[in-house]
Amino acid sequence: MVENERFLLRVHYRKEGRLRFLGHLDVMRALERAVRRARLPFCVTQGFSPRMRCAFSAALPLGAASASEYLDLTLGSYVPPEEALARLAAALPADLAPVRAAYVYPRSPALGAWLDRASWRLSLATDATADEVSAAVAALARAGELTYLRGRKEKRVDLSRTLVGFDARDVDGGVELTVRTRSSNEGALRPEVLVRSAFAAPALEGRSLDGVDVFRLGQWHEEEDGSLVEAL
Repeated sequence: MVENERFLLRVHYRKEGRLRFLGHLDVMRALERAVRRARLPFCVTQGFSPRMRCAFSAALPLGAASASEYLDLTLGSYVPPEEALARLAAALPADLAPVRAAYVYPRSPALGAWLDRASWRLSLATDATADEVSAAVAALARAGELTYLRGRKEKRVDLSRTLVGFDARDVDGGVELTVRTRSSNEGALRPEVLVRSAFAAPALEGRSLDGVDVFRLGQWHEEEDGSLVEAL
């Protein structure tokens, strides 16, 4: 083995059930503890306060679940990915279950910036129809910019850049809305913000929205030609 050789293990995991209410920092800590319990040979940063060398995909909104979260973990020695996956599965709760693991190029781009496309499923408890929801979202998209309050700060999102597409269908108890988004250094779109802005618009006046369940279906990297690349 080459001295100081490093191995970058990419882990695909889910976030579901009650743990969807776990904040991003708490998820990071839980996974780092699991790596230690799994006795994986992780590397640490240099300096006065060494930390585990790991990186995560972009944070989920609090309360959202996901089938497609990723962790990049730098190891100091090779462990077969199937063995690493089994060790992590034994150290993690079912609601943070690892799905796959594989080695990637050690100098791969940071996950948070590289995974710039996502697909979301939003389950809306509403008396509106899918056609009405689609019309309201389409009106926001035509406006091009979404303005909303986050705390006391006014935020603006460029929908021409961040909203790639959407589909809606009627289901028992409401509407299922699938939203495809793009993120960059210039901003990202929170799907629930899009939905609540649509219901605040005149097109859905008088319609109720009793709840929004957010689920991230997948994450990808978008190439210059528009094709999507899987993380694993």
